[in-house]
Amino acid sequence: MKNLLLVAMLLVSVQFSAQHSGGRRGGASGQGQGQSPELNQTKEVKKLSAKEIAGIFYYDVDEVIKKVKIKGDDKKYSVTKALRNYNFKVKEILFLNATKFTDLDLLMNAMSKERDSESSKNIREKVREVTGPIKENVHEHEKELNEILEGLLSEKQNKKWLKYQKKKVESLQPKKPQNNNEGSRPSRSGGMSRQ
Repeated sequence: MKNLLLVAMLLVSVQFSAQHSGGRRGGASGQGQGQSPELNQTKEVKKLSAKEIAGIFYYDVDEVIKKVKIKGDDKKYSVTKALRNYNFKVKEILFLNATKFTDLDLLMNAMSKERDSESSKNIREKVREVTGPIKENVHEHEKELNEILEGLLSEKQNKKWLKYQKKKVESLQPKKPQNNNEGSRPSRSGGMSRQ
């Protein structure tokens, strides 16, 4: 209940702040950021997910065994056991923090349409504050999993595993906005066809 009250108060204060700064955004400068409206629209393509930001995901055991090319029943059994144990621990973290993730998702996605940079900054800080310790906890379990798998896999298999893991983690992270130099190139070359 306290979390919901906190989220509601934050939404009201951010909305109030956005209304007062709304007149300043109407100018040609676009708050001095040099970003075109087209770039702001591309940020809304994927809904933000607090659990993904915190690194919450599960490994598909069969996919890992196939990608890493694990042979032999004993090795498959040991790797399966390690991955399922990791998945269980991550599910436990998700369960214990479900309310926090729901509240953050509501906050982030309600404010994703917000153009006020101060409001966005406040939201990002709140998300980091809540997800940081959770992400660290997940990271500890990843390290533990990697140590177990390093003892089970050959050097070649372990390299494949680490490459697979890195790709999986990176795919969940929200895309960072392009900087002004990169962002201005597509609009100059007629890149406005993307919506």
